[in-house]
Amino acid sequence: MQSSVNFVVETALLGQGLVSVSNSQIEELWPDGALVTWLQKGRVVVGSIDEFLYYKDQIKSWRRLDGLKLYEGMKEGVDGFLTASAAMKVARDLGYPVAVSAGIGGIGDIIEERLSYDLPALAEIEITLIATSPKDMLDIPGTIDWLHSNGVKTFGFGTEYCDGYVFVGQKTQLMQALSHAESGSIVRGHNLILNPIPHEKRLQNRDYLREAIKAGKQAEQNGMHYHPAANRRLDELSQGWSSLIQLHSLIANIAVAQNITI
Repeated sequence: MQSSVNFVVETALLGQGLVSVSNSQIEELWPDGALVTWLQKGRVVVGSIDEFLYYKDQIKSWRRLDGLKLYEGMKEGVDGFLTASAAMKVARDLGYPVAVSAGIGGIGDIIEERLSYDLPALAEIEITLIATSPKDMLDIPGTIDWLHSNGVKTFGFGTEYCDGYVFVGQKTQLMQALSHAESGSIVRGHNLILNPIPHEKRLQNRDYLREAIKAGKQAEQNGMHYHPAANRRLDELSQGWSSLIQLHSLIANIAVAQNITI
């Protein structure tokens, strides 16, 4: 492990998902010492948010890499934003016991994500992933059920339910609610801690979700990634609010990670 920090933060959201959030807004809100991970000309970098944002603006061609494509990207020497599963692999390889994300993948009607590699990665890698929720267009009950059936322990930060990401959805039972103190002393294992966005901050108009799904599907048909297109449409419809609440959620998840002592 490269520093006293025991976690790394993914960069797929920071690189592609926060459409109307400026670098200066991110830097102003970013917690001291929180390190992010990306691929730079095929080399895994764990660095500061300032380093990442500076480099991001220098390079026009970025790949979005999950845990299945991480090593391929390294061999090919590409620049890559890393999803939750890729960040988990980096964490494992470099000795970080915790990884941080926001909206994660799951089971759903998405070409590249019938079963997102975020799920098998949690089952395969002994790690604690702190996230917000599987994304709203996914089958959240089916996703949580898959995790439970494959040896992953699910926890809710201050709640025993998962009920959506940036929208309020149906309640899905998690294994256990965690208090702030309990989360700090969590035992190493295949752990997913979900730290939900407060209901009052989430998007209220579910028509926005339908529109985002349409945009994601259109992107797929054009050979592009689903989630950046869906995020872009949500940002447009919510006048930037969806991007802001996702950034705040990622930062709230970092605060949970900073409290963990494993």
